[in-house]
Amino acid sequence: MQDLIETLKIVLRDNEGIGENPIIIEGIEDNALKDINREDVKITVKVFISSPDVNLLKEAIDQVCNSLNINAIESLVIAYSGKENSEDILSSLKHLWTGVEEYVKIGKLSSVGLSDVNTNEFIDLFQWANVKPNIVQISLATCCIVPPALQTFTKENDVQLLTHNDPGQILPQEDLNGIFNANTNVHWVTRYQIHLKCRGILSSKGYLIYVNKQTT
Repeated sequence: MQDLIETLKIVLRDNEGIGENPIIIEGIEDNALKDINREDVKITVKVFISSPDVNLLKEAIDQVCNSLNINAIESLVIAYSGKENSEDILSSLKHLWTGVEEYVKIGKLSSVGLSDVNTNEFIDLFQWANVKPNIVQISLATCCIVPPALQTFTKENDVQLLTHNDPGQILPQEDLNGIFNANTNVHWVTRYQIHLKCRGILSSKGYLIYVNKQTT
């Protein structure tokens, strides 16, 4: 994610004059959807989050919609990086999933899924959920072979099994502290991608980040 780190440095440098504790720092406006029929594009979002606070997840989704001036997202994947044990991680995922289900019911989300969860966690969440995850992502860096049980389950339940090459830490703490010259706390990072359906190509990509400096 070196490109994200370098971009963040540039955005902060360009906003040096707005004060010590700005509420929002904005980069370049994304005009990829301008003069394009919304039905001709597919928007996918991945939320990197380390807190089970469902309000933070909903905020991340809302901010993408506000930034792109859209009402709905075609595909959402959650990458949860909490430090709990396996049993507690499942509880945290269920808590976050209540927000996903709420947004699916009102039409704000369509396809929804998880990234980097173990097989048992995914199956347990799937069986518990009212709105079933239909996407699961696994990392190419940590999983050379797809777990057979996960492969079987996804085939039997019509779940997309995808791979990704995102790093374990989307924004390493050491890099963030250096960028902000202070101890920081990352609440969430979202990455959105805009695809042209007819051509199957990526039209635009962007990030939204919620970070706060820790005061001493």
